[in-house]
Amino acid sequence: MARSVQPPFALEGIDHVLLLVGGTHAALRLYVEVLGCSIERDLPEFAMVQLRAGNSLIDLVDVNASAGQWARPKITGGRNLDHLCIAVGNCDEQSVRSHLAAHGVEVIEEGIHKGARGASLSLYFKDPSGNTIELKGPPTVPV
Repeated sequence: MARSVQPPFALEGIDHVLLLVGGTHAALRLYVEVLGCSIERDLPEFAMVQLRAGNSLIDLVDVNASAGQWARPKITGGRNLDHLCIAVGNCDEQSVRSHLAAHGVEVIEEGIHKGARGASLSLYFKDPSGNTIELKGPPTVPV
């Protein structure tokens, strides 16, 4: 069991999930018409549609489209969730990096990305089972 150390940030909720779909038409019918999500942003260069679900986003990537090949699993049926993004409150970036490193967590990707709350720094890493987790700081550019 890991020792109990308070992280240098506060969790604020799930910013977004990125789901892999085999065609956006049927997915949009469910998420928009049935569940009531609204289309936030269309990103055809990634075969992605971002949907607003309350304070969070659901990103749909069409892995059957040529622009969505970047997200296609190496094994058919291997996964349909690309990553989980957890929103965090105001924090010191270097303290977060040091905290992750102290626990043997390697940042595998980073950048300023748009999310449910706006654009901010995202740090990506893998959990022990290989799932990609994104920690997303508070927005530097609001929605």
